[in-house]
Amino acid sequence: MKTTKKKVAVIGALNVDVGGRADRPLTRGDSIPGSVRTALGGVGWNIARGCALLGADAAFFSLLGLDEHESAIRADAQRFGVDLANCRWTRRGNNRYLYICDQRGDVAAAVNDMALCERMTPDLAETWLAALADAGAVVLDANLPEDTLAFLGQRITAPLAADCVSAAKCVRLRPVLSRLHTLKANRTEAAALTGLERPLDQARALLDAGVKRVVISLGPDGVLCGQGKALFRQNAANVRVADATGAGDSLTAALAVGLAKGLPLEECARLGVAAAGVTIAHAGAVTEALKELVK
Repeated sequence: MKTTKKKVAVIGALNVDVGGRADRPLTRGDSIPGSVRTALGGVGWNIARGCALLGADAAFFSLLGLDEHESAIRADAQRFGVDLANCRWTRRGNNRYLYICDQRGDVAAAVNDMALCERMTPDLAETWLAALADAGAVVLDANLPEDTLAFLGQRITAPLAADCVSAAKCVRLRPVLSRLHTLKANRTEAAALTGLERPLDQARALLDAGVKRVVISLGPDGVLCGQGKALFRQNAANVRVADATGAGDSLTAALAVGLAKGLPLEECARLGVAAAGVTIAHAGAVTEALKELVK
């Protein structure tokens, strides 16, 4: 994919990921041998880094903690090329996400402590509006409070994309569905948003709610995409799974970059499943191997 620099602004969460992967099947209540790692993550941060790796001029908007991870956050931003100029810093601890993967690399359970996100108020969001005006696309992360999402949905003039994050949090996006250009969800999240079980019905309902483009992740079965009256499926990349963490975030990043570049949905979907495939083939939520897709 040849690309020119287009600004993609991501508004959302950064957190410290603490994750373990079991070497054998998980047993409830037992300690399983495996590996444990700590890294920077969070849906918004993963998407921002993915956008930068995919050739966008990526800017991150968030509330960050002045704790022991501050220097690592700044170094990570410099490494990936993500602009932190519009982030606000507070003397509180950063968000944290604790997860466990089974021996296949699939997330079996997770706990998130996202207290800083609740402090991302409409008043804070209002200070970002001028810096968002020139973006080719703006991505909203459903970790944001519902009133902040509603405020941004009404005030942002750039094309909006959104990531559902989880079945519990995606309902916060209901007030802004009609303002969204692109929505990425998985089947569980789409069910929570629509009350429907079949992905085809979910996609139609979200389009009827005013979303211009809907992309529903079907895991190993690829993605279901919808725009207007048209629905189609894009097959997943055929790769060996090393770590499924972050695959959905890479998909969203690719959709946002495609949106900023004005690409048709079909091309965005192909880039999205390719980005997800590259991510799950490598350890960690974000991999620099995404740069190969730009070439």
